[in-house]
Amino acid sequence: MPGTYEPTNIYDEVVIELSGRSMNYPLDFTADVAADEVITRGGVCTLDADGALVAGLGDGVANAAQDGLVPMPLFAIHASDSFITKSDLGNISGGKTPVLVATGGYEIETTGFDSDVTYEPNQALSFGLTTLRGKIVPAAAKYSDEHVIGVVSKGTYASEYNVPVLAFWSVFCPAVNATTA
Repeated sequence: MPGTYEPTNIYDEVVIELSGRSMNYPLDFTADVAADEVITRGGVCTLDADGALVAGLGDGVANAAQDGLVPMPLFAIHASDSFITKSDLGNISGGKTPVLVATGGYEIETTGFDSDVTYEPNQALSFGLTTLRGKIVPAAAKYSDEHVIGVVSKGTYASEYNVPVLAFWSVFCPAVNATTA
């Protein structure tokens, strides 16, 4: 009996660690995906109050550093609809999505960014909002007024699979001056 599930093409959405990973002590994490959430491979996500992954700054995630809570940026290694995360007939999966933690000191190459803007080396990056939720975008506000989740290293270029990618270093500087929730 053929399977009933078709995941996205793994070459259309990518996240590749270009450098920085310690094979002995990698800083990655796995979690369930929140109900009705779509996590794209290479996209940015965070945890909701229940500890489940949500795209970008999802529902129920504080947008400002409040009561000691900040939205730790995580970069999806697999999409929520991949066979790694979701099972099909005869396929065994763990049911959780693996992510890279932004404080891992990685240089990352990803397709999960807003491709309608230009990126320059040393440019701060942040969470995309509204229609860009789950995407990485240039930080628009001053440092500490907006969450900084990375800094551009090489910028954008075509990957070995001929898809546009953005290369950046993962960092996390929470928006400690932000006043909105």
